[in-house]
Amino acid sequence: MIEYYVKRKNENEFTKLKDYAKKCWINVINPTDEEIELLVDKFKLSKDNLIDGLDIYENSRFEIEDKKIYIFLTTPTERIQGEYDSSFLIIYSNEFFMTLSKYPLEVIDKLLSLKSKSELSFSRQLLKVLYIISRTFELSVRNIIRETKKNKKDLNKLNDKDIAKLIREEDRLNGYISSFGAITQTYNRVLREKKINFFKKDEGIIEDLIIDLNETLILCKDVLKTISNMRDYYSTKLSNDLNKKVTLLTVFTIFLTIPTLIAGIYGMNIVLPLQSNLNIFSILGIFVIGIWVLMFFILKKFKII
Repeated sequence: MIEYYVKRKNENEFTKLKDYAKKCWINVINPTDEEIELLVDKFKLSKDNLIDGLDIYENSRFEIEDKKIYIFLTTPTERIQGEYDSSFLIIYSNEFFMTLSKYPLEVIDKLLSLKSKSELSFSRQLLKVLYIISRTFELSVRNIIRETKKNKKDLNKLNDKDIAKLIREEDRLNGYISSFGAITQTYNRVLREKKINFFKKDEGIIEDLIIDLNETLILCKDVLKTISNMRDYYSTKLSNDLNKKVTLLTVFTIFLTIPTLIAGIYGMNIVLPLQSNLNIFSILGIFVIGIWVLMFFILKKFKII
């Protein structure tokens, strides 16, 4: 799908066009082979870079080819099953601004929803994308921190569902951390590239975004340590609970063995003490209870139960 948007002065929203117009934003989502060939022929683009841009696992990077700038970026997303982030491609040119992705990502929707009465500026459009990505990473990590703190308040109430959720968040954070290095390098390269005409104020904003990404990276690592400690505590707690249950069952088995042993002995067809006594059952019962009490105090003394 290929969409064309333009934004004129004093208009708050983007206007969708039926066809390409110079100085417009071209939004491409999951293009067909025919649409890719159209983009290559019409806009003189690199087919290999377009195909790489559709790969959701592509690393963030910055390339210049035939006076066009290809910026591969990674953004958090909830729209791809089993994935926490996705790569997409920005193509910066003097004649158009293009975004290309395999899926309709949130960053594109947010970009479309932003309201401003200024005309479409490609450098400002790129700045907005960088800002949205940085903020989305930060908000995602802070949501994980919030959920982690909730579980941390009472570790004894953690259950299997909570641990499974923590493991998913841990996987998400590890994915973010592996992406941050390349993303930060790409932001730095965008900032240094002289072909992108940023205002002085915009350059300062990008520098702040780079600092924010580094701070978010530190947060990710701190939360990972917390989650790892919580998992270790849960594993230790499960192990201790299991040991207590095994110990209790073992003691219970021993307690049952004593009357079983005595009953087995007195069930033999041999001469035994007190077997002719009419109160033999009561005597043996008191004897068993006495042994139980003695065992209980011994086990209690050595803190076995």
